[in-house]
Amino acid sequence: MKRPSPSRCALALFIMMPAWPLCAESQESPGDGSRYQHFMVYPHRQAGYAAMRAGDERTAIAEFTRARELAPKNLGTALDLAEAYRHFGHAARAQAVLDEQKRYTPNDPRLLAAMPAPAAPAVDCMRDNRPVCRAQRGFNDLQSGELARAQEELDAPDFARSPEGRALRHALAQRAIYLGDDQRADAQLAELDAHDTLSADERGQWFMLLLKLGKLDAARQLQSRSGLDAPAQDLAMAQAIGNGRDRALLAQYMASRKPVFAGEKDERQWVNLLAMAARAQPALLDRYVVQYPANAIWQARFSLSLAMARGDRAVAQSMLSRLPASDFREDRFSLDLEQGRYLQAREQAEALIAQPEGYRLLDPLSYRLMEAGASVEAKQLLLDAYPFAGNPHLTALLSRLAVLASEQPALFSPDDRARLRRPLENVPLRIAQVHILGALHDCDGIRAVMADLAKDYPAELWRQLGDCYGNAQPGLAEYAYAEAGKRQPDSETTRALAYQAYSAQDYETALLAWRSVPATHMQQADLIAAATTALTIHEAAVARAWLDTYTAQGGRQDGTYWWLRAQADEPHDPALARTDLESAVALQPDARYYARLAALQAQAGDSQQALASWQHASALAPDDSRLSASLGYAYLQAGEPQQALVEFARAHQADPDNPAVTRQLLYVNQQLGNNAQARIYAEQAIDQIDNLNAADPEGTGGDAKQDQDELYSLRRLHENLGRSWSFNADMSLGDTVSSAANTVAPGVSYRSYAQLEAQYHLDPQLTGGDLNTLAAYARLFAGSGASGAVWPLHAAMLGVGLHWKPLISQNIVLSVEQQTPADNNRDTRNDTLLRASGSWSFGPKLSDDWHASGWGWPTQNFYVDIAHYLRAKQSVITLDYRFGLHDKIANGQTIEPYVHLQYTGIDRTQGLSYLRDGRAGLGLQWNVWYGETRYDAYPHRFSVAIEGQHAFTSYLRERNAVFLIVRTQW
Repeated sequence: MKRPSPSRCALALFIMMPAWPLCAESQESPGDGSRYQHFMVYPHRQAGYAAMRAGDERTAIAEFTRARELAPKNLGTALDLAEAYRHFGHAARAQAVLDEQKRYTPNDPRLLAAMPAPAAPAVDCMRDNRPVCRAQRGFNDLQSGELARAQEELDAPDFARSPEGRALRHALAQRAIYLGDDQRADAQLAELDAHDTLSADERGQWFMLLLKLGKLDAARQLQSRSGLDAPAQDLAMAQAIGNGRDRALLAQYMASRKPVFAGEKDERQWVNLLAMAARAQPALLDRYVVQYPANAIWQARFSLSLAMARGDRAVAQSMLSRLPASDFREDRFSLDLEQGRYLQAREQAEALIAQPEGYRLLDPLSYRLMEAGASVEAKQLLLDAYPFAGNPHLTALLSRLAVLASEQPALFSPDDRARLRRPLENVPLRIAQVHILGALHDCDGIRAVMADLAKDYPAELWRQLGDCYGNAQPGLAEYAYAEAGKRQPDSETTRALAYQAYSAQDYETALLAWRSVPATHMQQADLIAAATTALTIHEAAVARAWLDTYTAQGGRQDGTYWWLRAQADEPHDPALARTDLESAVALQPDARYYARLAALQAQAGDSQQALASWQHASALAPDDSRLSASLGYAYLQAGEPQQALVEFARAHQADPDNPAVTRQLLYVNQQLGNNAQARIYAEQAIDQIDNLNAADPEGTGGDAKQDQDELYSLRRLHENLGRSWSFNADMSLGDTVSSAANTVAPGVSYRSYAQLEAQYHLDPQLTGGDLNTLAAYARLFAGSGASGAVWPLHAAMLGVGLHWKPLISQNIVLSVEQQTPADNNRDTRNDTLLRASGSWSFGPKLSDDWHASGWGWPTQNFYVDIAHYLRAKQSVITLDYRFGLHDKIANGQTIEPYVHLQYTGIDRTQGLSYLRDGRAGLGLQWNVWYGETRYDAYPHRFSVAIEGQHAFTSYLRERNAVFLIVRTQW
């Protein structure tokens, strides 16, 4: 290559200083540096030129200074910086830069030319066309900005190819670059290149200019023929192609270049361009071997994303295998997820979340796991972070857990559920928590979380809480539905409240709820439920209104309808209710319908139809002990105790702990004379009361007094049913003769008397079960005799006979007794006594037997005795009334003050004479009962009394008497 002579360069420098850089760069010296160094400083020099054109001193000097730092020994950078200083009026600093450069290139003619020198004598070239003058005029035009006129000088054929012309063309090209006239600069450089007058650096500048102008083909041709293969030039060409978005051309170019970059940043730009070209040829990026480790990560980032986008999992995996396991976890997560390695994907997700601020990734990572079908891993990832404190996606995460729970509740183990049941710290979180538990149908958890019953819970959650309490805790369920109704008073919520209140037996609230639901919003089932509620609290008129609405809506008139209609009609028209029930059983035979029909039939006095209805009811529900018991009562009323016994036995078998049935079995067996069986049921009845008392020792569940009295009555009955022998003895000692001792010998007056009696109670089964109570007895009695002795040892008599008690419910006894003298007393003889006696206390509370409850009790007894002696033909009637007050002084002991009234009438002459005795007495008696067992009441009693009497009328001589009376029974 031919180069301009130093003299011509000096001329150019002398005439126009801005042209010297191009001229200077046409020379090569040790201070020029390498091609790569020129390429590195070139952008700064270009920026400096642009700043000088714009008058920006600070930027121009800064850019030229940076170029000088990159190439501190390069003559071009020194000349640029010196010129900038001179341009902006800093001559001294320009001289300092040139002086420093002299250390490196002291003899370079370009440096010497730049040094200040005496001005050359002026040459008058205004009309001279010699090359030197043309060059001078052209340089003058360039200096004044007249590029077109300088171009005219170059158009002269004899001048363009002269050394002076080529120098001017260099200057014109440089000036065009300086002024931004890239097209003119390109044309001039092309002309220079055609004559091989450009240096390598100048070709490099022209290459960059072509790229800037978008003349990629020209730039590639220049690069090809001029050997412009520096890494920076390869990078610049690739960037220019990349700006055109022609990925195929870019891939083709980059495939032919293998630059080795001296810096990490340039290589990174090359990798970026490879990523662009990889759209056309993925292998370019995948196979590129980077020099700098940081760029390996950069390459992997691009290569991974492209490989994943095109589905090339092998390349993606290969890229990841080259990198540390802690890098590109998101890509590893994506790759594991797509290839079904869900456990590994979850591990990558956990590692990502563990990074600083990684908790923010929980939302997208868990979502992607769920979308991929990795529900188990998504659930575990979410539960590991639960309850997501501080996470900005808290609401979304809780909702995602709820979705998982709804779609796959089986994924949640008991431990998971236990963790989810722990109430969170505030109401909004607990609301979201309940949604999760609701999806799991975990009512235990919902009840635990909402245990605070906060007022801020929405209606939906109160409804859910009500559903969870349900029948297990109906009261709380009702409260929950009521709270839901306060927040959302719609028909659906009110309907739920009505049903639940009925279940909780809060019928008033249920009825109010049903009344608040418009009839138009009520379904037929609701109308039936509302009517049922109204009937439960005896609102028959309200029930009829709902039943009328039900009928108007075309509701089915089945057995249920007629059953409710009967209950609604019964208060005002029992006959109509009976007709309703007949319709019900005709359509749908039901034990309840027959039972109610039987009650109405019995109420109307139709006992046979009632019995038939009870039989139907029991047949439909043979295991219903209540129906069996009711049928047993019906049989009793119909006079069929044997059938009643069968039904009571069935009821007892189904419900052996029912005390009412047990007692009916006791009484019916007693009525039928089955005393042994009756005693068994008496023992069961006693045990039932004892068990109830043991379960409720404080007596809070019932009437303790009534239980004690019933228990004693059952023990007394048990004792009586088991008694075969009875013994009693009584003695009275008086101070005068009285008729008070009439029970021993009716019509005989004694001062004193004594009696010993033994009875044997015959088993009813031995008599065919027809006689209620039959007893054989024998007694020995004596009195004070005619002499009026104190001790009753005279006129002893032996009586043997039978007692018959025809009625169980009445204490009436018919007796027949054969009396025989027991000694040789002349006042006694054989006789037969016929006797009818009765005793009434007018209620068990006034009986003379021991009372288990209370401090004591009043007692009364009205005794009637009619006796007739067949041989003596004597009749006696006795009326005896006694009222006393027992005061308990110890268990089984009382002190009893009493009043005694007695009337005795004696007919000894078949109506010819009639003797009367009427008297009153006051007494005080000490009573002792003893011998009680678990099942038997006191079988023995001992009494001692002192009684004073006054006769108001008497056939006896003495009107006043005092007696000591002793009685014992065992």
